[in-house]
Amino acid sequence: MNLFGLQLDLFGNAPEEPAKPKVPSSVSRNGLVHFKYNTQLKKSIRCKGGVLFGHPEVILPAYMKDAEFAEARELAAEWAEHAIRRKTAKNKAIIKDLVSRFWTLVEQILADRGEESLSSKGRLPPIRPQGKYHNLNDVLAAINNTYFEDKLTCRITWSNRVGGLSFHSLRKDPVTGEEFHLISISKGYDAANCPEYAVAGVVYHECLHIAIPVEVRNGRRIVHGRNFRVRERQYIYYDEWIKWHNQVLPLNIRKMRRHGEL
Repeated sequence: MNLFGLQLDLFGNAPEEPAKPKVPSSVSRNGLVHFKYNTQLKKSIRCKGGVLFGHPEVILPAYMKDAEFAEARELAAEWAEHAIRRKTAKNKAIIKDLVSRFWTLVEQILADRGEESLSSKGRLPPIRPQGKYHNLNDVLAAINNTYFEDKLTCRITWSNRVGGLSFHSLRKDPVTGEEFHLISISKGYDAANCPEYAVAGVVYHECLHIAIPVEVRNGRRIVHGRNFRVRERQYIYYDEWIKWHNQVLPLNIRKMRRHGEL
């Protein structure tokens, strides 16, 4: 099969995700906790106990009525159920964790909507895989399927950092509380002159950092060890990607800086 044929296989259309059911803004999913909204609130939430068969009512800022805050409202409902119980040491720890996850998620949603942050503490960067020219979710799905048997679990976004570096980091999901790998790709790749094989090359590189952990030898951290370099060259367009990365990416970065796009 020629390179063009292989590229078609690598970047086949990803299956469409089923539409998520609409969640009402007036009640939690289990129908037990009611929500009310107050235009005066912005950085706080409140609850009243014993409103519906012993279950609480939660008062939220008015902007949290929007559909994007559905998961945050569920965390608020869970928080309220614990907040009206006896304050044991265990229950206090649960309440603290739920409050932290709730506000972290709210911050994430506001950032994704391009709105002003309530507080920068603990906030995830906006996760925006859809770029102007390339959709990183599609590229990640193709790379994961082709080279990792769909075994990698991670998320991906265009980076907000100024410069040409792509990287990956460990983050904490505010909904589940679980850690996850977040791959951030330089916006210099989201350009009209960037072929898809180049985007896939850098995504594959960052995926390898997840699949091949950093080695420690004699107190030294080996990030790009021999095994990493061997695996990296298995990417079918390795030479073409490296050439684009070295010759074109720096030009794109300089151009974006001049135009204030980074």
